[in-house]
Amino acid sequence: MTVSSPDAIAALEAARAKVIAEFGDWTNHNMRLADGCYTIAPTPTPSEPKLRRMTQIVMDWCGGSVEGLRILDLACLEGMYGLELAMQGAQVVGIEGREANLAKARFVKESLGLSNIDFYCDDVRNLSVERYGQFDVVLCLGIYYHLDAPDVFRFMEQIGSVCTKLAIVDTHVSRTAETQHTYAGLELSGCRYVEHAPEASTDDRLKILWASLDNDYSFWLTRPSLFNLMQHCGFTSIYECHSPLVEKFEQLRRSGTGDRATFVAFKGRPVALKAFDLSNDSRPLPWPEIPR
Repeated sequence: MTVSSPDAIAALEAARAKVIAEFGDWTNHNMRLADGCYTIAPTPTPSEPKLRRMTQIVMDWCGGSVEGLRILDLACLEGMYGLELAMQGAQVVGIEGREANLAKARFVKESLGLSNIDFYCDDVRNLSVERYGQFDVVLCLGIYYHLDAPDVFRFMEQIGSVCTKLAIVDTHVSRTAETQHTYAGLELSGCRYVEHAPEASTDDRLKILWASLDNDYSFWLTRPSLFNLMQHCGFTSIYECHSPLVEKFEQLRRSGTGDRATFVAFKGRPVALKAFDLSNDSRPLPWPEIPR
């Protein structure tokens, strides 16, 4: 739906102001609502390079079209990624744990007249086939590093169970193997980060829109542990996206202050080799862990 008349744009701005008065400003997802009317401002924001990267990945790996595909946006925040893919023609489900974020996502959905995206207020740790069905594409963007052990391990299994084709995991990874956990026969390494003060109330935690829902700490996996876990969960090939560029991620790596990456994982079947038949063990080789 295109809004262009001055009266219609004024009404849209008034409705946007009402959402802001009740739920606060948009914190990250800058989306165009009408000519000159945006959720944040008519200027570029740091969210645009990430949106371009994720959308390009999906389009490239899905043959240039998402028509007819079912896509899941986990912990969707203000809904930008799912809304973009709905505008591109996909059937989208967005799950978000905070009503303040969902109110903004639903406002954009209604403003754009989209009927092919649904938002649910739920904890992503409740994800299951029984609850939400299966999806061609699963977006796990900016949520994985907010979960603590063992939830962070189980969550990857849940993603694997609902994903039939492609999962995009955009996450911070640990550069050190300080702490070890055993899960499903795997030794998984990483380090812990603080999410909330232990004495923080439930209301206080919900007000921090970019943190975990309830866990005091999160567990960041190392790259080898993340890859081994993803292989265990049925992803047969895993790739890392470098272009389109997200400059902030590259600056983190070059400065040595962090490692955030976008991984693209496929659900497939292990291939039985025909050109070499001396060993056809289809189990993936485990990644060696980084030194402790």
